[in-house]
Amino acid sequence: MKQLQLRIHHAGEQIHPMHAFEMEHERVEWAELRHWNTVFDETNAQVFRVRGDPEVFRAKLAERDATVAYSVTEAVDGVFYCCVRDRVTAADRRYLDAFARGTLVVVPPIRFNGDGTTELTLVGTAPDLDAAVNALPDGMRATVQSIGPYRRRAGTPEAGLTDRQYEAVAAAVESGYYDSPREGSVADVAREMGIAPGTAAEHLRKAEATAMQRLCRR
Repeated sequence: MKQLQLRIHHAGEQIHPMHAFEMEHERVEWAELRHWNTVFDETNAQVFRVRGDPEVFRAKLAERDATVAYSVTEAVDGVFYCCVRDRVTAADRRYLDAFARGTLVVVPPIRFNGDGTTELTLVGTAPDLDAAVNALPDGMRATVQSIGPYRRRAGTPEAGLTDRQYEAVAAAVESGYYDSPREGSVADVAREMGIAPGTAAEHLRKAEATAMQRLCRR
């Protein structure tokens, strides 16, 4: 069983209308899909976490023909939740069908980025992972961010780290690098990993940047 982290690039016409709205509206910063159901009656029920103004999000949902029902919470510290049920379009179906196979599980959240890409984590067998990537509809392509054995940390805030970045952070914690006062050093991390100090420092820098970005989106 493997885990695969993907960034999906969507051509302009393949970007979901709500994602396009989030990208363009100055009062919506970002959104991520936290939970969803299996399609039984050609509708989707989904829960989104959004940073922005819930009123503009509510207004957009109300005007969409595909929206069946929705509920939007009040914002707390600028973040609100939206539960929406909408009709599955042909474009939705082609996208969903790429991942509806055999052993595959999509691990939430799915993140919608301001550049029109989405990020998601898949868990499954290697053949099913390959098939899903190859089955993406025309106008979509995938960039593999990481692939490896399934780990319990898949889909959690640290899942954006590569395996080597995670090893560097683990070595840093073990050495006391993050203690106060600091006990360990980059040299200790490098020695534990068998790499040059400059490489260890780069792994830590990138891991810390990823962790802080993910933390600010929680």
